[in-house]
Amino acid sequence: MIRWLVVGGLFMVLAGGTGGLHAAELEIQGVGEQEPHGRSGPKTLEERIEELEQKQRISDRLREVGQQREEQVAKERPVVGADQNGFFLRSANQAFELRFRGYGQVQGRFYLNDTDQSGVHNSFAIRRFRPIFEGTLYRYVTFKVMPDFQQGRVVLFDGYIGFDYWSAVRFRAGKFKPPVGLEMWASGADLLFVERGMTMNLLPNRDIGVMVHGSLLDKRVSYQVGVFNGVRDNTPNAGGSQVDFDSNSDKDYAVRLLAQPFRSGNVEWLQGLQVGVAGTWGRDNFTPSDFRVPAMGQNGITFFRWRNGVAAGGDRWRLTPQAYYSWGPLGLLGEYVWNIQDLRAAGGTEKRLTNRAWQVAVTYVLTGEHASLTGVKPWRTFNPAQGAWGAVELAARYGEVLVDQEAFPVFADPTVSARKARVWTVGINWHLAHRVKAQLNYERGIFDGGAPNNKDFAEENAILTQVQVAW
Repeated sequence: MIRWLVVGGLFMVLAGGTGGLHAAELEIQGVGEQEPHGRSGPKTLEERIEELEQKQRISDRLREVGQQREEQVAKERPVVGADQNGFFLRSANQAFELRFRGYGQVQGRFYLNDTDQSGVHNSFAIRRFRPIFEGTLYRYVTFKVMPDFQQGRVVLFDGYIGFDYWSAVRFRAGKFKPPVGLEMWASGADLLFVERGMTMNLLPNRDIGVMVHGSLLDKRVSYQVGVFNGVRDNTPNAGGSQVDFDSNSDKDYAVRLLAQPFRSGNVEWLQGLQVGVAGTWGRDNFTPSDFRVPAMGQNGITFFRWRNGVAAGGDRWRLTPQAYYSWGPLGLLGEYVWNIQDLRAAGGTEKRLTNRAWQVAVTYVLTGEHASLTGVKPWRTFNPAQGAWGAVELAARYGEVLVDQEAFPVFADPTVSARKARVWTVGINWHLAHRVKAQLNYERGIFDGGAPNNKDFAEENAILTQVQVAW
């Protein structure tokens, strides 16, 4: 560019005569400047132009190097941010990430019966308060730590590491939920009701072990296969010593297969169908768990108790077909559980008992958002100033536990243990934002047997409320 400007100027000078040319040279070159290599005399026009171009190239290169340096620093600078999945610190190349999230729940429990047969009482309680730390190392190594603050102590609920290089074959080792129940597998922050249903009486809560899992066929099929220490059904306060320490060499083997065959098909109303089956097998030597109504409080109303001295006496099998269906605002959940266990009474009597539980639940989002097992995501989060009130969801559930009749009277006392429990639940969920919600449930429990003189365990009615904040 400079060269052409100079050439144009010379052309104009030449047009005005040789005197003008001499003046232009003096102005451009300067008089008396030293030439390179000690040569005296004025620089020629070409040399002066070359010098100016060289300075321009040096300036451009310095600017380019500066930009490259800034880009390199930006690439290496970690990213700090927050989204609906929590707060995060992430390396620029996304190979390392640390997330901090969690949730807290406060409940109000109000029982409508005059009788105090179950020992429960009206109260407010911190149901769950669980900070969650999880992350990724070297892009493929993952970890999660989730403690829970309850009853004045800290309990480790989840603590595991994973390796997620292949989507079809992933590995996990540590403490987490065995892959069995459908509702049990869901996070406590995503439950359709204030508490889980009756099927949890016959399922494991958390255990320590290793698992291989993954998804196949464009995520139409997922599977989990694991080996665990083995725990009692619905272990109370999961995380106690009875879970964190193994008392025998026998292990539980768990497997689940879940299919979503129409996930990416053209039939929209079938895309949300999930069907699966799960099961466990193992040998145990601990006392079996009593049965309770989990939806009537954290510790529940116990309606079935094993006699003192009853213990596991051999094999235990669990089998549970399960399904979930969603289409727009409509959601349907169903699962059935067979729990087959060899037991030994205090007098030495041994018997294989089969206890059963099942439940069905239906939800409908009145504001039109999509129903989901991972929580409703409002189209517009709560903001009254902008006319946004979140999402409103109605829910109803029915569940039963059926005790093997062979349990009476040797393994259980019929005067304090019911043969069957039927529980109805209706509720409304107000989702102010994803996983930020208020819930109201009405629960009614009806029991067959469980009282002296062949009478029924008294019906129980309860109102449960819960507010939840998750980040």
